[in-house]
Amino acid sequence: MTLFPLIDCSKMLTIDPKTLRSWLLQAKMPLHPHPTDARVKCLSLEQVSHMAAIYGRVLAFPTNRARSLVEASPLGELEEPILCPPLLQGSDLIKKLTHLETQVATLQEQLVHLTRELVDERQRGTERSLHASQALLQPIAEQVKPDGKGRRLHPAEQRAEQRAHFLVLPSLIEYGAAGTYVVISSQEGELHLIADSPEWFEWFRTLSSFRFVGKSGHFGACRGYARRPLRTWYAHRTLHQHEYRHYLGLSEHLTVAHLEQMADRLQSYV
Repeated sequence: MTLFPLIDCSKMLTIDPKTLRSWLLQAKMPLHPHPTDARVKCLSLEQVSHMAAIYGRVLAFPTNRARSLVEASPLGELEEPILCPPLLQGSDLIKKLTHLETQVATLQEQLVHLTRELVDERQRGTERSLHASQALLQPIAEQVKPDGKGRRLHPAEQRAEQRAHFLVLPSLIEYGAAGTYVVISSQEGELHLIADSPEWFEWFRTLSSFRFVGKSGHFGACRGYARRPLRTWYAHRTLHQHEYRHYLGLSEHLTVAHLEQMADRLQSYV
């Protein structure tokens, strides 16, 4: 009987080791100790093939590490894992790759088209809301105005005053299909900001909150507050009726890489 450690089984199934353990618990499948190291838990080739059939996975060839462990096992000779389809050759391979490239290009064009339609629809909705509220809103001066005590208001405090008269959704930073980040303001529509540029960091100084939708996760962010908005930012996300909150940094720290790192960290709690 051929045995494979769990870490190599997860690679053969192209899934995360945590996912494999979850599948094993659901299937109530027993584990085998490795013949030379009882701490290493293994599955037989038949068990791995059975899991692949249940969940519709295509097995990959075992790694060199798995081969070496199996060859060292006294339980039997290595069974040949016929796991991958035969490779295409010559012109067939070129035709197949050309067809796949055409399909990918078509899908990319469709995603770009859908993204543009989504941005346009959001902008139209914003414009309709602004037009409906014009009779209720007073013109807002472009310069920073002082409060009743003569103190010059922070840009985030100005936004808070606006929300007292009109509900404004937080601005959105979203990773688009074209591999770029789309910045959408609920008041101004799409903003043409270059990520990590001086204008990008200056824009954060005018916000009191925003939403970020990255490549693999999302979260909301708001300023720290102690009688007045602070320069510090905090990321938050509610999962399983529990709110996770982490320190995000100052406005000048909010690079795309840093935001993606925080999104990955919060996504890991799922």
